[in-house]
Amino acid sequence: MARRYNLWSFYLCLIFSLSLVFSDWSVAPPVYILWIFALVAFIVGLFGFEDKTNKWSRVRSVFTFIVSSLLSLILFLGVLRVFLIAEDLFETTYSPDHNYKIEFYLTNGGATTSFGVLGKLDGPLWFEKTVYDDYRMDHADVKWINNHMVSINNHILDLKKGETYSK
Repeated sequence: MARRYNLWSFYLCLIFSLSLVFSDWSVAPPVYILWIFALVAFIVGLFGFEDKTNKWSRVRSVFTFIVSSLLSLILFLGVLRVFLIAEDLFETTYSPDHNYKIEFYLTNGGATTSFGVLGKLDGPLWFEKTVYDDYRMDHADVKWINNHMVSINNHILDLKKGETYSK
């Protein structure tokens, strides 16, 4: 059983870390979902330490422990960001054919930062994509040009092509 834990945690950690490094996700799950996966790989990797059948099983155990603990720590910082930076929903807009829904949030990082505006496009399940991110802004002037093109504060985005704006 320890050998299975060792292999599963290694493969989970390897696939997860490679997908984070080499993938350009246009739509990604929330950070807390990724953090949970990294934490599961870490816990299963701890059970895999009992497998000492050969040199490679020990190398897999050490690799899994180091990579999954680093991923858990980095992603936990992303989870903390959610609690430290306030996002207040202030506007929701739909495309004329109701295929796209963009929610605009006013961000505030505290006394030493300026306000910002985030525009998040809803996707399937819990997925969402940030299509508009502007700093030192406190409003969103939204005009739909057609069913898939939108003008946000005079920045035209084609949502069908996956265009985004970030300042």
